[in-house]
Amino acid sequence: MIRNHSFTATKIAALLLLALEAASAFCPTNSGCSSSMRLMAETTTTTTTTEPVNWLDVLKWDGAQPDFDVLEKAKQLTSEPGYRSFSLKDIPAEYYSKDYIFRGPIVGPINRKDLVETNTNFELQKAFPDLDRQPFGFSVDPENPFRVLFFERWKATHTGTLSLVNTPISVPATGNRSISPVFPFSMTFDKDGKVIYETLTTAVDRFEGNTMGKVAVFGLFESAGLSLDNSVGNPFLAAAQKFNRFLDQPLQTFSKAENVPSWWKSKSVGPDPNDM
Repeated sequence: MIRNHSFTATKIAALLLLALEAASAFCPTNSGCSSSMRLMAETTTTTTTTEPVNWLDVLKWDGAQPDFDVLEKAKQLTSEPGYRSFSLKDIPAEYYSKDYIFRGPIVGPINRKDLVETNTNFELQKAFPDLDRQPFGFSVDPENPFRVLFFERWKATHTGTLSLVNTPISVPATGNRSISPVFPFSMTFDKDGKVIYETLTTAVDRFEGNTMGKVAVFGLFESAGLSLDNSVGNPFLAAAQKFNRFLDQPLQTFSKAENVPSWWKSKSVGPDPNDM
């Protein structure tokens, strides 16, 4: 009997201790609770409500709200003939900020000038004259009112020679139809309504379409029979891109560090793994 009574008392004491600890989490800071209990409550509240700061939060413009319709801006830009045909030189320059950066899984950071030059030197309009980027599903990022998220599906026919400047690559027309998987795209505006940052990433469903899961330019290459490894972290691809950058060749996948705007903090280039 004594042992049973002692065991019951021990359980009751433990339950009371747990109850006190649980109650401290709900203790109002202006009540008669002890200072240690109030500290626990304050610490718990801080931990669960504070979001970590990300370096790209600079593009939230200190919590400002846009005085323009970001969805209409994005739809207007993506309806430009130069946008739909991926002839970037034909898109009016006034759409873009002087501090613009593009970043994809293995391309970037690249400024607007370098991106347009590289796009022009690819001469994709000769190889795929009917190329059509098909954007849809526009939505504003609920955590950044200056950022628009949407999808694209690229369709084209390889009816011309695909040649890459300063390379021995020359692929005659195959007549192959290219239909990429759907993939995500994002467009962030500055406070003046100019596009300052664009991104794309890999396929939503890599089994969709007929480009072996590849999207954008690499999807076009795949359709032409030019199958290239575009994996993030590929050391051979990274070395080739950096050597190409060192030689200042016409086809560049990222800009020189001194030509990247100061708001961009990551030192990762091309297919390098994330460093931030």
